[in-house]
Amino acid sequence: MRLLLISLLLATPALALEPYLVKDINPYPEPGHSSPGAFVTLGGAALFAADDASGRELWRSDGTAGGTWQVADLCAGEGCSGNPGRFAVTDRLYFFTANEDTAGRRRLWATDGTPAGTVSLGVAAEGQPLWLPAQGVLYFSGSDGEHGFELWRTDGTLGGTYMVSDLLPGALGSGPRGLTLYKGRLWSRAVGRKGGALFSSDGTAKGTGLIKELGKTSLSFDPRNLRPFYLHVLGKRLVFAADAGLGRQDLWASDGTAKGTARLTQWTRGTKLSLVYHFVVQGSRSYVVADDGRNGQELWVTDGTAKGTRAVTRFARPAPFYVDSYVDPTMLLVPNLTGGRFLFGAHDGSHGLELWSTDGTVKGTGLVKDVCPGECLGLGSVWLAHGGSLYFSGNDGVHGWELWATNGTAAGTGLVRDLCPGSCDGSPSDPLVLGNRLVFRADDPTGGQVWSTDGTEAGTVRVSGFSPGLDWGFFQGTILQGRILFGAPDEAHGYELWSTDGTAAGTALVEDIHGVDLGGSDPVSLRALGDLALFIADDGVHGFEIWKSDGTEAGTALVAEQIPGEAPNQQRGMVASEVAGGKLFFVLNQQVWRTDGTEAGTLVLTGPRVSICCSGRIRAVGDRVFFPAYDGEYRVWVSDGTVEGTHPAGDTGGGQIHELADFQGKLYFTVRGEDSWELWRSDGTGAGTVLVEDLGILPETPHLTVHAGSLWYFANDGETGAELRRGNGTGIGTVLVVDLAAGPSSFEPGFVASLGSRLIVSGDEGLWSTDGTAEGTQLLGPAQTEFHQISTVFQGRLYYHAYEGAVTLWVTDGTPGGTRRLKDSEAYDFAPLGDRLLFTADDGWIWQTDGASAARLLEQGRGASWELVRAGSKVFFPAFDRATGVELWAVE
Repeated sequence: MRLLLISLLLATPALALEPYLVKDINPYPEPGHSSPGAFVTLGGAALFAADDASGRELWRSDGTAGGTWQVADLCAGEGCSGNPGRFAVTDRLYFFTANEDTAGRRRLWATDGTPAGTVSLGVAAEGQPLWLPAQGVLYFSGSDGEHGFELWRTDGTLGGTYMVSDLLPGALGSGPRGLTLYKGRLWSRAVGRKGGALFSSDGTAKGTGLIKELGKTSLSFDPRNLRPFYLHVLGKRLVFAADAGLGRQDLWASDGTAKGTARLTQWTRGTKLSLVYHFVVQGSRSYVVADDGRNGQELWVTDGTAKGTRAVTRFARPAPFYVDSYVDPTMLLVPNLTGGRFLFGAHDGSHGLELWSTDGTVKGTGLVKDVCPGECLGLGSVWLAHGGSLYFSGNDGVHGWELWATNGTAAGTGLVRDLCPGSCDGSPSDPLVLGNRLVFRADDPTGGQVWSTDGTEAGTVRVSGFSPGLDWGFFQGTILQGRILFGAPDEAHGYELWSTDGTAAGTALVEDIHGVDLGGSDPVSLRALGDLALFIADDGVHGFEIWKSDGTEAGTALVAEQIPGEAPNQQRGMVASEVAGGKLFFVLNQQVWRTDGTEAGTLVLTGPRVSICCSGRIRAVGDRVFFPAYDGEYRVWVSDGTVEGTHPAGDTGGGQIHELADFQGKLYFTVRGEDSWELWRSDGTGAGTVLVEDLGILPETPHLTVHAGSLWYFANDGETGAELRRGNGTGIGTVLVVDLAAGPSSFEPGFVASLGSRLIVSGDEGLWSTDGTAEGTQLLGPAQTEFHQISTVFQGRLYYHAYEGAVTLWVTDGTPGGTRRLKDSEAYDFAPLGDRLLFTADDGWIWQTDGASAARLLEQGRGASWELVRAGSKVFFPAFDRATGVELWAVE
């Protein structure tokens, strides 16, 4: 199993790089979460998904710490989690889907619960499968990438996994669904050549075929939407619904022959059903929520014949089974296991959502009890029938949402226990049957807890003692040898694996799978100020505040609090920064700050009525900084590092301010006006803030760049289109450098960078190099233009990104022969150190390069940002290890 402790992988003789932890700024441990879920029971163990900090993979447990271990690393490699999800559980095998790569492509797997018995079956799977124990075969809808989704079968081995029949050749396939065993054969609803169809199979290609085409009558563009739905066995027939065109649906029945497959025409009576919502089979009847297009939603009953199909309700409310946009009517249909009656939830318009009962006739259908008298909602989530009672979440308007039970009569319907006394909500949910008790999750004044009930008030007890205020969502678990294994959080361990036998004494942590301290300070926004690194970090007491470090533990300290004396600050991250006059100016929380590395020298320069706009751009010019801001209008501001010396520099017409450049002791910047781009100049005064040049209409920003003693930018003169130009900052004597897009067409740059005597420009065709003449302009290689560029110049080379089906890191010295791919991944930040350039990559590692090749230096780990900053003789960065979490590290 891969360790996440940061380790040195490479130390070159020329530069012995030894990364070290600078300081554990936040010493307060915060547990990680393995977040166990997707529980199933197989044999004498529970199988589930969990993350031990190396990825979410398949685990097993027998309920003891020693018997809890990882079964398989389903998606090996850095940053890849298998994330197994339940597909089917049989008497001897567990079938699940898992990611095969970081792109999220999922394949079907099978396991007997042992590492050796866990195998990928090499096929994608979807829908609801069907296991036939007599054959030892699982049937499912699968795709091998060459065919669309078709009927497949597997015995749990790679050799025994194959497509039964290609029913509809093509990219989409027939997409079989609702696999059902009927008269000894496998039946499915699928897409035929003409639309929705009914298929049957004996498990062989020869014995698989079409029973009946139902007709292509839908207006849907996706043929998969033509499949029939709700296929199930009812007595001696198959019953299902199918599309009837114009957004309407019909109910069908079949005896397994084409001739015996027909609509139940009793439903229509001159009109077709507009929607069929759900089927629930109870005995020889099926209860269906449907809309006939005239009366709205009603509860129907059918025995599979036209004569035995009818509506049993006549509600005044058009949508009695659809209470609001968050309630699925299918959740309100629950069969009652006693008395031969069917219980369901409905909102008839006068009682609110309440519990109803029917014997399958109009006369025998009525309200069980108005739990919340009047139009308020008395019925919440319906659970399950157990021990002669149906349990549900109810609200009588006095106690809040609490645990209720009913035997189907008004007298037998009542509150079991007020779990959260008073008007607060217990919100019971997620019940599991454990012997003669129900175990479930509910809230009480301490927060979410596990409860157990035998159906009586005295027998309903809390069995867990989790820390107050922890939000742990759903109660997920599985039954194993008289116990429930489940995932839940506590303050000491995070969200981990627990076990309960339904009593407080029998509820305990099984194993802390993710035994990692994540209570790091999470340093971000690393900036250099001389030999100091300044950054934002959380020490566990003050929240995210401004810190500094000289690379030693003693020299790492809190500089200043953003809001002294207030609650811990949750705002984090500098947007932009510049060093001017020995001070660091930075944008934080839409305000401009400055610091000299001391508490007294750290202050905010702009007031609450000034908002820093345009992505927080800031530029140093001499001892001052300029930045765009909004104080009722957009304009450029200037600051000398004092509150008094921070003010608007001049009016720029209210357009959006973009690029800022220091040229000849003045600020040059671009403004996007209503009709075109403009180049402006400012000396920090109102009179000295002036329009230099109208740059015309551009497809991109002007890409304002200082290079070789001139200003370079893209402009459009109306004749040559948007092309690269060179100017002296006066607007007079601006010249066209080269017409990169010949004729009136405009060139669309991705980025512009100065490299020695040459200017580097990326575009649609690739990376260009120019010395300012047509003869000295040449194409170097591929480049990326679609996304924001991160590039840097180091020792005469430009490091940049290209797109070749994926983003890759390239390096160039400004010549075609010196342009090459350096690494097949994206870089996120760069920092020079001696004769090496360090960079972070999307594989979670810090790399080093001399320009010829790249090699791993160390792993940053999960949760760390990809920032690097050079300060003095050190490079600082955030990184992770198990003992301290994400903290400040350095290399010298």
